[in-house]
Amino acid sequence: MGSTKPTQLEILKILKQNEGNFVSGVGLAERLGISRPGVWKHINRLREMGYEIQSQSRLGYRLVAVPDSLAREEIVPHLKTQWLAHSYHYLRTIGSTNDHALLLAVEGASHGTLVVAEEQTKGRGRLRREWISYPNRGIYLSILLRNPLPVRVAPQLAYIGSLALVKMLYEEFGITASIKWPNDVLINGRKAAGILTETQSDQDFTRFSVMGIGINVNHSREEITGPFRYPATSIAIEVGFAVKRQRVLLQFLSQFERDYDHFLQKGLSVMLPEFEAHSEVLGKIITVVCGDREIMGRAQGFTPEGALLLLREDGLQETVWAGDVSHVEGAV
Repeated sequence: MGSTKPTQLEILKILKQNEGNFVSGVGLAERLGISRPGVWKHINRLREMGYEIQSQSRLGYRLVAVPDSLAREEIVPHLKTQWLAHSYHYLRTIGSTNDHALLLAVEGASHGTLVVAEEQTKGRGRLRREWISYPNRGIYLSILLRNPLPVRVAPQLAYIGSLALVKMLYEEFGITASIKWPNDVLINGRKAAGILTETQSDQDFTRFSVMGIGINVNHSREEITGPFRYPATSIAIEVGFAVKRQRVLLQFLSQFERDYDHFLQKGLSVMLPEFEAHSEVLGKIITVVCGDREIMGRAQGFTPEGALLLLREDGLQETVWAGDVSHVEGAV
């Protein structure tokens, strides 16, 4: 899974507890019941994972720097959630975190299981569009949710994910982001994150849902400039410096758990005013692609179930349950 072994975890824990100070190699060997060459082997493995560890004769080892990794040992000990991500699956490279989470779901993985990767080679968004997943730049994750929901309610999960992300960006970085219905998060009109929810259901209720989220965190302008469907940005571009992805992930997970629990208790209708307050499309002239149709009109609001209310040019109001907003008036 790309994570560390128990002995390496223990060595890392000891080095962190003594951060800035040297830890004797002999002491580590005695404490862990292994040989000194065994300690050296594990230290080298940690170095390969990006941990900067200084070694000095007679003094031992000292942890100098920790990589910006999403590995278990950098996330799980700092979780503030009650049920989310305590089952944590970390992969350096994967085709798609959603595909892996769906497989785990079929195998019986628990509610709140999280799959996170440093890189996706087959990441995808809505309508199976490609999602560019540069290694060690973004956050690519999937959350397994097992609460049975009416099938018509399941699409609302994307709203909860986007709302949680927008709130986290403001609280942690002072970034005012917006939600482009139904599943994109924008900063200054440019796409910073996308959400893809996939559900397995019986006739009336979901068996489980997997919510995949891709967040542009430390991407440079060059990495996200290209023939993309929408102009893109990243958190680092917006704040002007690289940010710790661990911080972004941990704070998002806490915010999402709070919003998801609120959603289960109260329903989407109670959260709609907050969702509308962050909407990128509300009050604007937009074009929505619905299958073979293109509908143009002014976005007036959302139904309690999350459908988009569109006032067409002919003066008629249309309720749009699913679609892709291809143009927003005044967009970049």
